[in-house]
Amino acid sequence: MHPTSSRMVTTVDHQRLFDLIDRLPDSSSGIQATLTDVLDFAHVIPSRLIEPNVVTMRSQIRLLAGPEHTPLDLTLSYPGDTQVHALSILSPLGASVIGSRVGDEICWQGLDGRVRRAVLSAVPFQPEAAGLFHL
Repeated sequence: MHPTSSRMVTTVDHQRLFDLIDRLPDSSSGIQATLTDVLDFAHVIPSRLIEPNVVTMRSQIRLLAGPEHTPLDLTLSYPGDTQVHALSILSPLGASVIGSRVGDEICWQGLDGRVRRAVLSAVPFQPEAAGLFHL
């Protein structure tokens, strides 16, 4: 797994996510802190220069989860997005996957308090790689 300091986030995602954090209620302090740490230490890259194997907002991703490597196909989403298989950026997994690269091991705390692990095996769709810089 790449440490938080080697994650890459687009300038657009960076600004939008900080704006989202600023609007969260105080009851969201845990996810606020996690996401703020990711954004504070990530490398901020212009959208046109982000590598296509990096998870950006609204990317479709494939994770291989758990010891059985169960495939999970998800779309990293903002609250209120209506994509099929949406993964909220405000979830522990969503905050853990933003800025990760294919091949990274993703770790997050499940709702039961246990640490979960998955490998990012693919980014079948990334808006920036498709030239969709406005998403």
